[in-house]
Amino acid sequence: MTFMPGQELNVTGLVKSNPVRFSINVGHNMEIIALHFDARFNYRGDKHTIVLNSKQGGPWQEEQRESNFPFEEGKEFQVRLGTGRHWARLFTDAR
Repeated sequence: MTFMPGQELNVTGLVKSNPVRFSINVGHNMEIIALHFDARFNYRGDKHTIVLNSKQGGPWQEEQRESNFPFEEGKEFQVRLGTGRHWARLFTDAR
């Protein structure tokens, strides 16, 4: 699937019991990842943190961390990624 400017990717899920983390990767393969979205409930010292990153065939790039954490155990969620020609927007919605 080719992801073009103006398109939107929607991911809906349900957070399991006793979650540690969940990840969404958007890219060509595991070496070229345009967006790594990692919701960390309790993982490697991170609690209720969203970590964003990318990878372009080498090491991971600089992480961005978000402490606004809308996800809850046992609840449904939606993550939406919208793109333009030179921008991307990420939205989260826990229900």
